[in-house]
Amino acid sequence: MQTISLLMFNRNENEGIIRNVKLLKDAVDEIVVIDNSDPEKYKQLKNSLKNFKVKLFRTLPLGYVEPLYYYGINKTTSEYILKLDADEEPSKELIKKLKERSFYYAVYDIFSRNKEGRTLGYKPITLFAKNSIKKITGLIHTGIEFKEDSKKFPRDAYITHYEKPARSSINKNYMEIENYEKPTKIYIEDLKKRRKFVGNLLFFIYNLPKPINVYLTAFGIGFGGSIYNIVLHHNSDWIQQISYLAFCWTRYTIDKMKFFNSLPREEQKLRIKIAKEIQDSGGVIKYLGLDKDYIVENLTRTFKWNMPGIEVFRKLLLYRHFNKKPAYKFPY
Repeated sequence: MQTISLLMFNRNENEGIIRNVKLLKDAVDEIVVIDNSDPEKYKQLKNSLKNFKVKLFRTLPLGYVEPLYYYGINKTTSEYILKLDADEEPSKELIKKLKERSFYYAVYDIFSRNKEGRTLGYKPITLFAKNSIKKITGLIHTGIEFKEDSKKFPRDAYITHYEKPARSSINKNYMEIENYEKPTKIYIEDLKKRRKFVGNLLFFIYNLPKPINVYLTAFGIGFGGSIYNIVLHHNSDWIQQISYLAFCWTRYTIDKMKFFNSLPREEQKLRIKIAKEIQDSGGVIKYLGLDKDYIVENLTRTFKWNMPGIEVFRKLLLYRHFNKKPAYKFPY
């Protein structure tokens, strides 16, 4: 029978972690929680989980979860991993399917809806075999590359996602991360190498006068990316795919480009240099040395828990760029 680990990352969302532990403790072979909560919240979580068989690991916050994927996956021992967020809850049918262990494919997307029952679409790479992983980059919104395309898990075995109100601080954090890792210029340069016609067209649009280039480039990325994904994955939910990718990602790309254009010229140049270094190293995890457990653990030990995750991420990036090597202890 196939073995499965539940892997969850947590920052100050103890209630959701505890709920999922209770729901899934008999449906999986092991539970691994990677926690970067504030000290008091961490103590509360540790105390709440003491009566459950949970492997709880402490890490410093980094502003988003993807840089810790390698560390978390490395702590699991099963063939398959179910990766859930604290604000997600498995349905009864999903729990039943997990107990049956009838996985025919290596990578699955699992259907997601909100608590009112509104469709949110399929959440990518939620359930996957460890040996299907090609590379763990830690880049925002992707983080893991696989050897094969994902398949859709049965729709009645879904996840309920407890949506939160949008907060400008989260959006700003994402803009910071995006423009350190993959500013639009870097994305287009990479696209030119892989798909020359599309890349050259976007490159031409991107170099038009502002603000025309912002809106046209964003539309090209959002709408073009939507069509490409529908064709590539033979997606039958094409209306949903268009509405999500074309409109959501167009808006997101506009915000990302506006944020980058608002930065001083020297800061823009610095971020492009860092983004190229991250790309050349194979992702932010290798760039920061987070593929080595002892570095993650020593950074955590030497962190004073006195700054938000986005500042932690920025300090580690700048240290790596200017010192040409990852930080072994947290650089104050």
